[in-house]
Amino acid sequence: MRFVKGVLEIPRIVVTDDTESLFRNIMVFEQCHYYFDSYIIDYFAFLDSLINTPKDVAILVQSGVIKNWLGNNEEVANLFSNIFKQTGLKTSKFYYSGICKDLNAYAGTHWNRWRAILKHDYFSHPWAAISVVYAIVMLILTVLQVVTGFK
Repeated sequence: MRFVKGVLEIPRIVVTDDTESLFRNIMVFEQCHYYFDSYIIDYFAFLDSLINTPKDVAILVQSGVIKNWLGNNEEVANLFSNIFKQTGLKTSKFYYSGICKDLNAYAGTHWNRWRAILKHDYFSHPWAAISVVYAIVMLILTVLQVVTGFK
């Protein structure tokens, strides 16, 4: 997993009916045998922080990060919210802390925040984008009419 130039690259994960039991067994194995190097637990903690709602799962499915064989995005969201319960996370040695800091710094800049708001609120639907372009063209034409004095 890495974050380069505003793009977060996450390896593909396939979610099936057996995924929860497999992940839990891997996490228990890591807690028992590799307590001080918890890469898998940190990976699931990172995914748990990314996935809160079925919309988050839909975004990850659309981008190819999650291959959903459960059929329902809500089930995948519940899987990731439940899988990390009752699991200890050592925040002092969180393996993906560098990526988290880079993501927060990237999201914290004013330009990226404004661009995300613009994309989410005004360009989420094709008709919304067309209406914004239409409003800008009408504003420019109105200003030109006022400046040149045409009626």
